[in-house]
Amino acid sequence: MEEHEDSIYEESFWFEVQEMALNFKEIVAKYDMEDKVMSCIVIGVLEPETDETSRMKALFHYNLENKAELDIIKDFMTDTFEDPDIDDLIKGLGISLN
Repeated sequence: MEEHEDSIYEESFWFEVQEMALNFKEIVAKYDMEDKVMSCIVIGVLEPETDETSRMKALFHYNLENKAELDIIKDFMTDTFEDPDIDDLIKGLGISLN
């Protein structure tokens, strides 16, 4: 029974995520920004397959004209991504590794 409930819970999650992505597309259209907006939406959920590997279920949507725009988005994401500082995260949780 619990596996069935987990499946329904995950389906609800994906439905809500898909609805959010569609709402974004509608906002872009509402403001007539289709030719001005570059976007890439990727939402993935990892599911362990073995101790060392996982499989990702994903929802994605691209509002890109060509590979050059994809490269622009990827470069932007790379340039703006910051690895979280594990020490700061631990301090924020009140955990000490000493």
